[in-house]
Amino acid sequence: MAEKKKMAIVASKATLDMAYAPLVIGTTAATLDAEVRIFFAFGGLNILHKEMNKKLPPPQGMEEMPQLASNVGWAAIPEMLQMCKDAGVKLIACSATMKMLGYKEEDLIDGVEIADADRFVEFALEADSTLFV
Repeated sequence: MAEKKKMAIVASKATLDMAYAPLVIGTTAATLDAEVRIFFAFGGLNILHKEMNKKLPPPQGMEEMPQLASNVGWAAIPEMLQMCKDAGVKLIACSATMKMLGYKEEDLIDGVEIADADRFVEFALEADSTLFV
């Protein structure tokens, strides 16, 4: 029996476009039976924040992005995160970034793993595909 493909994604920014990219790609890969882990570091950690993920800014010059995303059937970021979890995507918060930003586990959505970069890198080194967003 063939081993599952693995995809490692780093989410490093928290504008709306930079949040949708790893979530859409991760969910899609998971539905194609890949093992997917998304590591949220630096600004990307805000995607996992219970309150901040509800008001991520659109990219400069694309203020209409929330409507455009809705037009193509994309849900809001909190719902996209739930879709990822439902598809089996592991959402990993960078523990060092949490310390830098003063975040506590309770600031994040439920179901998030907190880990150092080395644990994610071990997975990424074995992955068939690694993306940095």
